Amino acid sequence: MPSDEKRLKEAFDHILRIKEGNYPAVVGQEKNYRIEERPWQDMPERSKLAILQDAVDWSGVSNRDQAHILLSEIDPGKISDSQRNRLIGMATQEEDRTVERIRERGGRER
Repeated sequence: MPSDEKRLKEAFDHILRIKEGNYPAVVGQEKNYRIEERPWQDMPERSKLAILQDAVDWSGVSNRDQAHILLSEIDPGKISDSQRNRLIGMATQEEDRTVERIRERGGRER
């Protein structure tokens, strides 16, 4: 099922807002744990992936397009093999290539 272009634009916009924020991270060793706020770019890739998968409303977005977006927003080499393989499997599904069409037209236009 092809992605709804309006929903794709909304997902891109939501991702931009997410990337502007700070997020809690548990840091420390042994019994000296504490929670610190970290900017998006300092978050581990596994955490970024989890945030994007859970926080973004992916309704109306095909699995294939979702996987392409997620793979473009994280470093796939820094997530687990199973996570990476799942995303690659989703990304290689034969579906409409709506994400590529939107990016060809300049991406996040409204």
